[in-house]
Amino acid sequence: MMKIGSPEWFKELAQAVKFPAYFSFYLLLKGDKKTVAVKVVDSKAKEVTGIKYGALEPTMGMLFNAKNIALLDVCKINNADQYYEKVKKLATHWDVEVIDEKGVEKVDT
Repeated sequence: MMKIGSPEWFKELAQAVKFPAYFSFYLLLKGDKKTVAVKVVDSKAKEVTGIKYGALEPTMGMLFNAKNIALLDVCKINNADQYYEKVKKLATHWDVEVIDEKGVEKVDT
């Protein structure tokens, strides 16, 4: 598993995401396991409030990995450092692991 904030993690993030971008963060519950899943929101909206609901639907991977899903936040993030701080804050606040769209767990914040 890759540690959030490690040089390898930032390198993968730079290859996977073009900033600025909108992100949606979901809380996934399956049994006793809780995770935060992150999805890049495909929208041309100029503000978060302009994003249509369809763009916020969970991915099929999220649906297969959870019994219950809750949308935690939708926000525009301008750079990798801001993304790191957001993910770290959510993982700490919810006391959970974080997974990306590929299902790769990123823990040890």
